Amino acid sequence: MKNKAQIQIGETIAVLFVFFILIIVGFIFYVRVIKGNIESEAEELSQLRSIGIAQRVMFLPEVQCSEDNIITENCIDILKIQAAQDVMSGNELYYYDLLEFSNVTILQIYPFEAKWSLYSRKTSDFKSKFVTNAPVSLYDPTTRKHGFGVLTIETMSK
Repeated sequence: MKNKAQIQIGETIAVLFVFFILIIVGFIFYVRVIKGNIESEAEELSQLRSIGIAQRVMFLPEVQCSEDNIITENCIDILKIQAAQDVMSGNELYYYDLLEFSNVTILQIYPFEAKWSLYSRKTSDFKSKFVTNAPVSLYDPTTRKHGFGVLTIETMSK
């Protein structure tokens, strides 16, 4: 009778041991799935932040095309770019709040090639870097002609 009780206690302990092993394996699997989801969401948020910065650059009054106070969408004024470079370098703190750690360049492709670096603030300890390209119309008010260009925003996130 004493042997039978000891065997039942041993069986109960073995069942509990297996049960807890299964609980631990399930918990480890759950933690890895959650960790993967968090990393995926963090990457998605960084991409959304990059797109948000691109939109802010497109709607900066410092570079937007306007005629008689009417703003043309997806258009950047070439003369304003040159003035905006000086303004942005002089007010780095204000533009950091808008553009964070990013590098904003405008590349004109047609009718001739030209490149302007509008804003550049980089960090050396970034975890990920996203590049967002947006096609833009580049307006030259001196000749009253439009060109074609690409607005490139490189954002770095920690």
